[in-house]
Amino acid sequence: MNRRLPLCLGLAVLASAVAASLLAVPPEPPGFQLNGDAKRGQARFVQRCALCHGETGNGRGRLKIDPAPADLSAPGVVDKRSDWEIYVVIRDGGPALGLSARMLAWGKVIPDKDLRDTAAFVRSLAAKTH
Repeated sequence: MNRRLPLCLGLAVLASAVAASLLAVPPEPPGFQLNGDAKRGQARFVQRCALCHGETGNGRGRLKIDPAPADLSAPGVVDKRSDWEIYVVIRDGGPALGLSARMLAWGKVIPDKDLRDTAAFVRSLAAKTH
């Protein structure tokens, strides 16, 4: 038996654990409430997100990028995420959830209220698919 095999397997497991911890979503603050206004959020979404995600969130914006932006209007896409995860990905960008690095972070560009409103609009897209 090759003695290097267990070492390689151990290093692979360690590397996977480190990668997973780097992609971990920041912990949700106790009592987190989105408290955003979806109607105001729609205006922010069109302003900041529609170029890639499309005005309706269908992933067909004017900017064609690879990988293609998520179709936020598709059944199950938004439903599988918590309000916290939606908020974090808008605030911190795609890499915060292990998603595309092309998903920009808006947390240092727009006020927290706008982040919450935008997240509320994205959450509302799930309701439209049911």
